[in-house]
Amino acid sequence: MIITVTINASVDKYYRVPTYLSGKVNRVDKVIHTAGGKGLNVARVIHALGVPVKAVGIIGGHNGNLICDLLSQEGIDFDFMRAPIESRSCINIIDKNGQSTELLESGNEVNDEVISRFLTYFEQMLTGIEIVTLSGSVLKGMPETIYRQLVSIAKKKHKKVILDTNGEYLLHGIEGSPTIIKPNRQEIEHIMGVENATIEQLVEHCLSYVEMGVEKVLVSLGHEGALLVSEEGVWKGCPPKLEVVNTVGSGDSMVGALAVGLQQQISPEQLLRSAIAVSAANTLTEKTGEVRKEDISSIYNRTQVTTLR
Repeated sequence: MIITVTINASVDKYYRVPTYLSGKVNRVDKVIHTAGGKGLNVARVIHALGVPVKAVGIIGGHNGNLICDLLSQEGIDFDFMRAPIESRSCINIIDKNGQSTELLESGNEVNDEVISRFLTYFEQMLTGIEIVTLSGSVLKGMPETIYRQLVSIAKKKHKKVILDTNGEYLLHGIEGSPTIIKPNRQEIEHIMGVENATIEQLVEHCLSYVEMGVEKVLVSLGHEGALLVSEEGVWKGCPPKLEVVNTVGSGDSMVGALAVGLQQQISPEQLLRSAIAVSAANTLTEKTGEVRKEDISSIYNRTQVTTLR
C-alpha cells in the first residue's frame, strides 16, 4: 500500500477560456473541478495505474467536504485529519493556445496544537503501508522543518519516502534522508544560485544530496525529460514530441510513477523511463493528474534514455 500526503489540499478549478484577456471580462466555456493539492494528484495517478493507494493529509470546512466528495466519485480511498480551517481553492486558466495561468491560494494558518495532532496522525497512518509520498506546500504556521520531521518519522518505521517540495522545505527535508527527491530544474537552479545550469552542473549538485543519504534524485526538465542521479549511475531521459493539452500535474504524475516503480522494485533506467512516460501522458488530457495506460505505453517505448555515468 502507498499513502500520499497532502498537507495543503485544495479544490482545483480548471477554466478553459479561449479568448482570455487580462483586465477584461472573460467567458469560461468549460469547467472541471478536481480534488487538488500535489499529493492528491499523485494519488489519482497511482489509482489510475491500478495500484492500491490512500490519500491522507489535512482538510477542513466546505471545501474539505467537497474534496472528499470528489475523491469518492473517483473511487480513491482517503483518510484525512480534520482541522478548524477552510481548505483552499486553486484556479488554472487555459487559453486557446494552451497557455496556463494559475491562481493559487496559500491556505489557512494552523497553530501548534494542530501541528502536534497532525504528526501523531501521520505516524498512525504508516501502519501497513510500504511507501509514503510527501508533496507540495504546507499550511501557514507550520515550521520549515515539517517535512524533515515527517521523513524522519517514516524512516524510523522503515518506510520508503518520496519527497517533492521546494526551497527551505526541501533543504530541511533532505536532512531526513528520504529515499527519492523530485525537484524540477528551476528549483535546483534556485538552490544552486545558478541560471541555465548545464546538465553536468545539475548532476554534480544532485550527487551532493546522494552523499547526504538520499538514494535517488530525479530532476524534471520539462519537455526535455528528466535526470536520474544515484550511486548506481546517472541517466537522462527524453520523451517524444507530443501535442500538449495541459501541463498542470505533470510533476505529480512523475511522483506517482516513482512510487509505483519503487513498489515494483524496477531498475533505475526503467524507473526513469516510467516516470517520464507517466508525466508526459498527463499533458495529453485536460484533467489534472489524469493518465491513460495506452498513452503511457506508447510514450514509454518512444522515450530515449542515455547513460551519462
